[in-house]
Parts: sequence; structure tokens; C-alpha cells
Amino acid sequence: MRKKVKIYPTALAVSGLILGIPATASAQERPTQESETDAEIAYLRNQLTELQAREAEARQRAEALETRLSRLEQFGSNPISEGEAEDIRGRFAIEQSFAQPSDRSFIGVNRAIGIQANQEADQSAVGGGDRKAPAPTLAQEDVTRQQQGAFGRRLGAELGMSYTHFDNARINLDGFLALDAIFLGSISIDRINADIFTLEPSIDLGLTDRLFVDASFPLLSRISNFQSGGAGGSAAGLAETTIRGAGIGDASIGLSYRLLPESLSTPDVVFNTRVKFPTGRHPFGIGFTEVVGTEGNLSVPDRLSFGTGVYGASLGLSALKTLDPLVVFGSFTYFHNFSRNFDDIDEIPGDQPGRVKIGNAYQLGAGLAFALNDKSSISMSYTQRIVERTSLTPENRDQRTVVGSQANVALMNIGATFSLEKNLSLVANVGVGLTDDSPDMAISVRIPFRF
Repeated sequence: MRKKVKIYPTALAVSGLILGIPATASAQERPTQESETDAEIAYLRNQLTELQAREAEARQRAEALETRLSRLEQFGSNPISEGEAEDIRGRFAIEQSFAQPSDRSFIGVNRAIGIQANQEADQSAVGGGDRKAPAPTLAQEDVTRQQQGAFGRRLGAELGMSYTHFDNARINLDGFLALDAIFLGSISIDRINADIFTLEPSIDLGLTDRLFVDASFPLLSRISNFQSGGAGGSAAGLAETTIRGAGIGDASIGLSYRLLPESLSTPDVVFNTRVKFPTGRHPFGIGFTEVVGTEGNLSVPDRLSFGTGVYGASLGLSALKTLDPLVVFGSFTYFHNFSRNFDDIDEIPGDQPGRVKIGNAYQLGAGLAFALNDKSSISMSYTQRIVERTSLTPENRDQRTVVGSQANVALMNIGATFSLEKNLSLVANVGVGLTDDSPDMAISVRIPFRF
């Protein structure tokens, strides 16, 4: 038993010595491991900071390249040189907090918005790198094409449809005045309602950026209603008859030349000329037939006419200026009708040959259009045409003027333009007559298409 007691303390002492040595070594190594860990954490943090800085720099460079690319794309396939860019910055980089209007001419392109729809809209950078001039909208270009024409090397077609209504009433006195106070004879009240439907296809071809030609060939349908009060000698008597007819109107061909493209200070100016051919049925020599039961109060024409019967030509000048979002336009046109011989120029029975000279005319027009958005606009315009008297020269007789053949036609128009697609538009217009010679109402719808 004593021997066992002596052995256990010795074993315990040896075990304690063995266990104590590693504990002491671990305590000595711990500071070294902690210092290495701190150094590794600091190194990783430095690496992370450096990567974040590189990422931010790369993002900034990508944004700068993207901005540069967008600027180059604005100028199409001919980007400006660094020297031109420095010159532009020196002239237009003005620090200001308000919007500055664009100058379309400083990039060297004198451009009117009347160019055809497929041409790329140029944009001008003004007031610094981030301020850009807005490109003309499709609606503005459509308005300009309608007023000035479609310039550029492209083919276009248009389908026009219109409806015109006339309402004219008059009092006819057939008799004589006795004692300056008493009328002896018959009195009738005549009223004429005329409706004209027109289908007018046309085609135009741009020869250059300044010249284009167009041609139109109208088809007409006319309905005329004649009413007369006092038929049969009775004040309550009313007679009525309606005449209908359809046919070809007067075809025409025109040429337009751009004298002055639009710039910052000058409008777009276009000279145009047009020749009209007498392809429609003329109104001369048409006989009149008395309506049965009216005792001569109402006579109606045997047929309706669809043209003037004479050759004609016109010369005009139009101007247009863009004041974003407004488009302001005006025009002046002179119409000349050539005299022509006819086998019959009178409505009396039998042929009475002679020469006809339809009166010339002068037309003024002005208006403005307002762009509602990129694809639609509204417009208001005023047109007035002064028509001179017509003269007739029967064979072997002196020339005589047709009484009441002069006219003053004035219309107030309200229209709208819609860009359905890049090459397709819709133009609608409503006109209201302002004078007795004007139609009471005129409605038109046109659908131009660019190939």
C-alpha cells in the first residue's frame, strides 16, 4: 500500500509537467497569430478599397463613352472633328440656368422642316454639352409638307376626298313696275342646294432637295337640288327637281422650287407654278329646261359641268417659319385663265359660237399650326380669292361682260394633322364660308404617303 501511494504523486507530477509545457507554448504563440490576422484583414481592406475605386473609375469612363457615342450619333455618319467641337464649345458653352433657343444654322445645315419624312432630323447642341436642340416633330414636318411641298429624292402619293355644300336663295321678279310703286308680273323664290363630292388622287416626285413636281386628276360627283316658290301662279305653290351627275374634273400638273431654305432669321420660301388642263365637261352651251307645272318659274340645266373648259396657269409664292411649337405660313397666288373658242356659248336654243375669257383671280392665304405632341397638330388658316368678271365674244359680235360673274370667295379653315406612321399621315380640314360667293361648308380629308 505504501508503494502505491508513492507512485501516484510521481505520476501526477509527470502528467502536470507534460500538460504544462504545451499550455505555455500556446500562450507564447497566440500574440503572433493575432498580429498575422490583423495584417491580413488590413491587406484585404486595402484590396477592397482599391477595387471599389477602380470600379467607380470604370463606371465613369463607361458613362463618358456612352455620352460621346450619343453625341456622335446625333450628327449621323459625319461626326464633327475635335477642332470643330472645341470651336463649338468656345462659342456656345454659356453657363446659364434658363433655356436657350436653338440655332439650326450653326452646324452648317440650312434646313426647313418641309423636307420629306424619311430624312434624318438634325439636332444642334447649344448652351453646353447637355443642352440639345429638339428635332422637328413628325407633326411639324407633315404641316410643312402640306403647305410647302415634299422636297427630296422620293416618290409620294396622296388621296384627297372632299365635300362642299352650297346653299343659295334668290327672289326672281318677272314683270314691270307701274307708277314706281306697283309691281305687275310674277314673283318666285328660287333656292339651289348643291353638293359636290370630289375624289382627287395625286402623285409627286422629288427631283432634288429644292425641286419637285406633282400632278392631280380629280373625279367629281355633283347633286344639285332646285326649288321654286310661286309655281303655277300660286304663292303657296312649290316646285322641286334634282339633277345628278359624275365625271372627270380638270387635271393639273405643278412644279415647286425652294428659293430660300429656312434658317434662324429667314423663313422657308417656295416658288410654285401650275398648269390646268380642260379635261372636265365645260359649262358653256348648256341648255335649260322648264320644269312642268311651274309656268316658267323654274328652269333647270340639262346637264351639270365638272370643269372650267379653258386652260389655266398659276404663279405663287409661299413662306413658312418655324417658331417652335408654332409653324406660321402665308401665300400669294395669281391665277390666269386663257381665252378659248367654243361651238356654243349661250343657253338659248341653237348653236351660237364664240370666244370665252374667264376672269383671272388673286388669292391670299395665311395661317398657323400648333404642334400638340410629336404626332399631331392643329391649324387655323384664312384664304380669300378675288375673281374678275367673265367676258363673252359671240361670233361677229362685240365683247360683252357677264353680269354678276365676279366673285369674292373667303374661307376660314380649321384643320388637324396626324402622323399615323413614319411615311403615312392623315390631314383633315373644315372650312366655313364668310361671303355670299363662298361655299357654306367645305370638308376635306387627305392621306399622303411617302414611298
